Amino acid sequence: MDRYAIFVDAGYFFAAGAQAAFGDHTPRKQVTLKSSTAMLVALCAKASAIADNLPLLRTYWYDAMPGPRLTLEQSELAMLTGVKLRLGALNSAGEQKGVDSLIVTDIIDLARNRAIANAVVVTGDEDLRIAVHVAQSFGVRVHILAAGDPAKNVSPSLQMEADSVDTLDGDWFSNHLKLIPTVRKASASATPVVPVSHIPTTDKTTTEEIDTAVAPVIKEILENIASEQLAQLIQHFSTQKIVPPEYDRCLVAKTSANLGRRLSGDEMRHLRGLFVRAVKARTATTDLSIPPTIPV
Repeated sequence: MDRYAIFVDAGYFFAAGAQAAFGDHTPRKQVTLKSSTAMLVALCAKASAIADNLPLLRTYWYDAMPGPRLTLEQSELAMLTGVKLRLGALNSAGEQKGVDSLIVTDIIDLARNRAIANAVVVTGDEDLRIAVHVAQSFGVRVHILAAGDPAKNVSPSLQMEADSVDTLDGDWFSNHLKLIPTVRKASASATPVVPVSHIPTTDKTTTEEIDTAVAPVIKEILENIASEQLAQLIQHFSTQKIVPPEYDRCLVAKTSANLGRRLSGDEMRHLRGLFVRAVKARTATTDLSIPPTIPV
């Protein structure tokens, strides 16, 4: 079949991409995409040129679940046309587990079924060498697309096995990645966050007291969120009601601190509902510009 597919190891993409863009090792939780759609459009353009401008089957995005819920970024990627989100797991050390095996299985299955003629793989892991070897035995050309300098972050044996090696350079990643500040200057009236495990449990408060405690927290989150992330949240809540973990942790912890105790399950569901409604209320005042189309 004269089509190609893109396979992205997200752990490698963010780690090596951040180093290429910013020059330092940056923890994953401090790096995010400026725009998932714009990044994928640019990635598809690069991959298409490598794959002789064949039609794209789809983009496979391999990542790890940070907890029981998808991050906002993962949720947005999963909803994009032509993108298949494939998830491994994180161990206690924050390392991805099961991702490489998913990539190997998908590449080999697509090659065996003659679904693709070219595979463009964004990775540097030597463990992917067997997938390259088997796919080539079925006539598939496999191209490695490195994040930054392949001499630094792509296994030499993987480079030798691949049909070609190309690069997404530091400028490319600078255009599509941004750093999330680790410490944000708090206002004079901001309430310090007390770890939930240190907050005592007392009798339930009234709904009005919960609403009063969560109101400034929601206001603070929405005032300090970038317009791109707000648009992503609005889009996210158009199809589901689950609060992404990167916002849920702050929402629950700061509301608990304001009340001076831990929240019950019902109370957490209530404040999450308030957050969802507050985000949806921004729809009328937020410019949700139409994103560029991802090639398919």
